[in-house]
Amino acid sequence: MKKIILIALLFQLNACYSDNQRQASQQTSPVDKLTAQEVTGRVLQYGLYTLVSGGEVVDDPKTSTGKGVSKPVITRDRTVERIPLVRDKYMAYQYRLSNIPEKSRVKLRRVLRHPEFRLPDGTTSTGSDFSITKRLNRGKVFAYDAYALNEDYEMVEGEWTFQIWYEDKKLVEQKFITYHPNEEEMARLTAPSWLDKKAMKRVTVQANTKERATF
Repeated sequence: MKKIILIALLFQLNACYSDNQRQASQQTSPVDKLTAQEVTGRVLQYGLYTLVSGGEVVDDPKTSTGKGVSKPVITRDRTVERIPLVRDKYMAYQYRLSNIPEKSRVKLRRVLRHPEFRLPDGTTSTGSDFSITKRLNRGKVFAYDAYALNEDYEMVEGEWTFQIWYEDKKLVEQKFITYHPNEEEMARLTAPSWLDKKAMKRVTVQANTKERATF
């Protein structure tokens, strides 16, 4: 009888220990859970955008041209990867990053490669590479990235590649091809009444530069 009681007691103790282990493994913090998951990113939308208001050109040494656009209000024209070279048009995209194991803000790397520009001071530029900081909501980032075409030297045909990196991992890449539109398309895109003919959603850019647009 004593042996039976002892065996039963040991069984109960082992069962309690297993339950405690199971509960401890389940009681992980949200950050621990995110750390165990793969950090991912994807493009949600992209295309050609039009400036509605604002967009004052300001100095910004981090950009590829040394210039930026302050607090523009833009509206989406259409979903395309081919971007016509028209002054005050924007190429832009929205992206989402998931499973980032930070608490409130995350430091990212933003890379841009574009056709060669010859700047007014005689130097050339083929892109930029700098750090940005984004707010997190439950391990996710929702943001926009954009570039405004507002200088003559930017009107160069070719491929543009935008990238967002977290640590040493590229999470997002979006490519555009710029081209010179023909006269008919140029007239349509620059007509004063063009915006009134479109039922488009306006979005306000909360950013200091055209290269770091956050809608």
